[in-house]
Amino acid sequence: MDKDCNFESSSAKLSRLKAGALFMKMGSKKIKAALDLVKDKQGEIDVVVWIAPSSFLAWKGYADIIDENLIDLKKEIYFFSIENISCSDLHYLQLYSLAEKYRVFCVVDESITIKNTEAGRTKRLLLMRNMFDYRLILSSLPLTQGLVDLYSQIEFMHPSVLNMSESQFLNTYLSPYDDGTVRKWSKPENEKILIEQMRPFIFECDLEDRFNLNYIDLFFDLTQKEEDSYQEEKNAFLQDKEQVVFMEVVQRFQHIYTLAKNKVEGLFRLINEILERNEKVIIYLKYLDEISFFVESGLLQRGKYVILSGRSNKKKAVKLFGQRINIMFSTYGVDSRGLDLCNCNNIIYFSQTFDYKSKLQCMHNVYQSYSGQSINVYNLWINTGLDKLIRQNLSRKRNVLSNVCRMISKEEALTL
Repeated sequence: MDKDCNFESSSAKLSRLKAGALFMKMGSKKIKAALDLVKDKQGEIDVVVWIAPSSFLAWKGYADIIDENLIDLKKEIYFFSIENISCSDLHYLQLYSLAEKYRVFCVVDESITIKNTEAGRTKRLLLMRNMFDYRLILSSLPLTQGLVDLYSQIEFMHPSVLNMSESQFLNTYLSPYDDGTVRKWSKPENEKILIEQMRPFIFECDLEDRFNLNYIDLFFDLTQKEEDSYQEEKNAFLQDKEQVVFMEVVQRFQHIYTLAKNKVEGLFRLINEILERNEKVIIYLKYLDEISFFVESGLLQRGKYVILSGRSNKKKAVKLFGQRINIMFSTYGVDSRGLDLCNCNNIIYFSQTFDYKSKLQCMHNVYQSYSGQSINVYNLWINTGLDKLIRQNLSRKRNVLSNVCRMISKEEALTL
């Protein structure tokens, strides 16, 4: 399809609907598409409000991409971090004042950050929704926890898409657990219905990964001594407790067995195989004391690995990893945006997490700068009930995200 025709179609839709979505991978293409739409409507607005995660706004590469695409934009842009809208009354009132005084084109980049209807940022933006003359959401990751992540993003974009409460959304699109109590998981047929409802508001989509991700699951048993110790500690923790907080139980129980002997030995066999192929590997861990264990255990040669955590010099670690070191240990959630992770095509998730977004971010940190085509993603599991629950949960999230991205992108493919 001709690119100019596609823009004209998006522009016409935006004129009619006053809102829309760009579901596109992070990068210059997404920013350019958004600013092209803003420029096309600048005769009908006074200012542009650009809302994005603080990590984006603090990253020079992000600012550079925006600056490169400001040619012919005559309206002033006001930048707000999504975190400040929630945490700072001053910034929220500044945003409110702009929307009250001027005709505003509002862009929300990485709209997944407003997925939670209970979060202050989401409540405030939904409250102000009708004060913005134009609304455009940008997302490289439409959902991470399930179909419900789309609810508030759609509501901010335009309430007529759904015309229902969150409870009605859950009852309509999500299926209950076997006991009928909690609605969490969607079926492909319901996902298709929702995407078709959204279709008029999706201006452009480019979510297809060009990488071949090879997922490899490796399973390990606890030794008899570890199994006995695990059961004893579980019983001691739960004794006399009538109720427990689920995530507290997860943190406590998982931490007991994360450094199981068989899994640790399996990790180093895998690392050695990767090094024999003369490839690089990043091992993601959940707990800092896991890194301390590997450092103090003598299993690693000094100077043969680097550590990427909130406490480390990130630029130095990444530079060494790129120049002469093939092993990196990293904690989940470390922001390595703008750092070149240097053609690493092996990822190992040593300790697991329910947070699928964190795992996706880890992969993105690698493949955003990878020049090859194939990435091995190793998941190390312990044969416990908890790890089995995490594995099932992540599998469901991955399937929903994959289905939704495929359905979003299908219409785009048919126009080629």
